[in-house]
Amino acid sequence: MEVDLIIKNTKCVGLNEFKEFKTPLSKSIIINNGEIIDIKDNLSSVYISKKTIDGSNTITFPGFINSHTHVSPTPILKGFTEDKVDGFYGLALPMEKQLNEKNTYLTAKLGIAEAVKGGYTTINDIWHYPWSIAQAAKDIGIRAVLSNKLKDTDLSKIQFFKYERDDNEGQTKLKDSENFISKWHNTNNGLITCRVGVHAPDTLSNKLIKQAKDMADNLQLGIHMHMGQTATENKYMNTEYNMGSVEYLNSFKFFDNISVIGAHCNFVTDKEKDILSKNDFTVAHCPVIGAKRSHYANIPTYEKKGVKIGLGTDWLTFDAFENIRASIYFHRLSTNNIESTNAIDAVKKSTIIPAESLGLKNSIGSIDIGKKADLNIISTDDLHFGGITKYHDLLSLVIYNATAKDIKYSIIQGKIISENNKINTISESETLKDAELEISKIWTKHFDGTE
Repeated sequence: MEVDLIIKNTKCVGLNEFKEFKTPLSKSIIINNGEIIDIKDNLSSVYISKKTIDGSNTITFPGFINSHTHVSPTPILKGFTEDKVDGFYGLALPMEKQLNEKNTYLTAKLGIAEAVKGGYTTINDIWHYPWSIAQAAKDIGIRAVLSNKLKDTDLSKIQFFKYERDDNEGQTKLKDSENFISKWHNTNNGLITCRVGVHAPDTLSNKLIKQAKDMADNLQLGIHMHMGQTATENKYMNTEYNMGSVEYLNSFKFFDNISVIGAHCNFVTDKEKDILSKNDFTVAHCPVIGAKRSHYANIPTYEKKGVKIGLGTDWLTFDAFENIRASIYFHRLSTNNIESTNAIDAVKKSTIIPAESLGLKNSIGSIDIGKKADLNIISTDDLHFGGITKYHDLLSLVIYNATAKDIKYSIIQGKIISENNKINTISESETLKDAELEISKIWTKHFDGTE
């Protein structure tokens, strides 16, 4: 039988939906029409491939899933917000007024390229002009779950604790969301799907957030949002509604019969965590960006209550290994217990758990026959892996030492998108050049008021 691709003699992590993970097992993976059709201990002469990858000295992981990200502003904001107290409300949010379809497309293209090279084969993204991001995702070939950023509040005024609502903006964005979903959901051979996007509980009026819930219910789609992200949000919710974000949403049954992915969840009470545990809710934990901002969610307290956890990057970073490691470190610091988590638990939060949260568990998240061939092949040849012996725990060796540059191949739905740290589907140099020009225009207009 002729097939599209064979990866031979690679050690696999995530077989049988992670039921086989203590020691990565050497296998050959047979791929055809975008799917894994067989996994063999020894490569059989039954299969003849158009292309064969020699997996010697590699470990193959399921493609990593980014539970919460913004690919477009990542290249825009780097070097601007990391060391500033007002970097988020004072700079990042006001900058969004300079965005348009063109600069969103070109910056998203650069952000997606970085995400793929960082190990992410699936992104869950919420942002303005998601149709531009969808086109960039299609051009590169990443799997993308996209949401339009619903809001009816002037984000630039929140730094002064002013919440100015604009119903016309909210209704326009609501219609944009409906049109976007109608055009893009389940397109590009299933690589692009949609959710209903809610910016945050404090930046949507009660009317608009209820409309978002109604839309999600009617379309039978999940919701992607920020929740309990900042002290400012927490202060506003308690001042305006005398309750936190989760309690407020629960007061009008926002979580009922729907999948919700909530990013950050830094400011959530124990009572509110109990509410989340009783619903189909996933915390999109973003440890690296949280640490940059000096606060991050106490994940062990969520896990004790049975709340699902997926890992996201938010913005500014796309190295999946850095993010996975950070989640382990902060988990152990929160508990003062090295046994509170481990490498395999953290890997699951970037694979099989978010796959389930996104409704894609039957397609991605593990290395199994019948699933889509979304894979990262990691080379262990470089010096920082040391001298590998039969006594080494190879999974821990990779998770605690690998960087994005060790990803030899990123494969999405059976197509090699990145090879030897280069994107195959676009010109990296042209993508960088085009994005740099738009980023320069954005900041010139923001700071000087001119193009």
